[in-house]
This record gives sequence, C-alpha cells and structure tokens, in this order.
Amino acid sequence: MAALIALAAIGLSIAGAIAAIIGMVSVAIRSEEKNLTLTIEAPDRLTRAGRWLNGVHVRMPRSTAAPGRPAK
Repeated sequence: MAALIALAAIGLSIAGAIAAIIGMVSVAIRSEEKNLTLTIEAPDRLTRAGRWLNGVHVRMPRSTAAPGRPAK
C-alpha cells in the first residue's frame, strides 16, 4: 500500500511539472502574439524560456565594419 501511495505521489508531481511547463509556454506564446515581438529579442525571461522550450530563436544580422572602422 505504501508503494502505491508513493507511486501516486510521484505521478502527481510529474503531472504537475508538465502542466506548469505547458502553462508557462502558453503564456509566453500568448505574450508573443499580443505584442508582436517574435522578430526581436525576447523582452523578458518568461518569453525567453518559452522560446527556448519551443526551439524558436531570432537571428539578428551581424554588424560589419567598413574597412578601417571598428565594429560596433
């Protein structure tokens, strides 16, 4: 009986963690859609984590310096 209770507790903990991750990603996606920020760097940690979990990254062009000038 104790093993069954322990197994149920572990299962509920795992289910809770998965629900929390899905909720976080949902909030991050909703924030991206509302603010139209997918083409710039992530504005906050939640959005950055949501992008990381979804595998979405923004590619920014590298600034190149003219000959004889330092790069910014």
